Amino acid sequence: MSIISRVFVENNAFLKKFLTRFMSSEQDIEDIVQEVYIRAHNAEKEKAIDQPKAFLFRIAKNLALDELNKKSRLVTNYLEDCISLVPTEKTDTIESELEANEAIKIYCEAIEQLPDKCKQIFLMRKVHGLKHKEIADKLGVSLSSVEKHLKLGGAFCQQYIHEHRQASNPTSSNVSEFRMRKVR
Repeated sequence: MSIISRVFVENNAFLKKFLTRFMSSEQDIEDIVQEVYIRAHNAEKEKAIDQPKAFLFRIAKNLALDELNKKSRLVTNYLEDCISLVPTEKTDTIESELEANEAIKIYCEAIEQLPDKCKQIFLMRKVHGLKHKEIADKLGVSLSSVEKHLKLGGAFCQQYIHEHRQASNPTSSNVSEFRMRKVR
């Protein structure tokens, strides 16, 4: 049995527990654990791994973060796709429906421009409905860090929407440029 295989078997339960910080679905966790083993085993064929346990956990973390980013992009794309499926009727409220569709589109654009960590926390709260404490536990960050990311993400989205509305209104002038600070 290779070193990676032995360390993987010894730490399988710990890997799964570690991944619950990032993922809630048992199936997602199982898939990631399998992918961890495959990648680590293939890497071991290429060269010896000095710290196999740390190597396994680093692969697990990277795969979990990749999966979260992929899911957040899917949610954003899904929302954008749903906009085009909203039926538009010829009624008195057609303008308000179009405005609502445009607002959702702009909001999705704003979320997509957030830094990765901020976007991840923002989507976990706004899309998945997780509580601040749950997000902090899953990501291994402090509660104040979660709150900071949510506050900055919300402020950025509001500013983005405000500036987009000003830019699309021909009578507006003096549109200011807003850049999101990198949140660490």
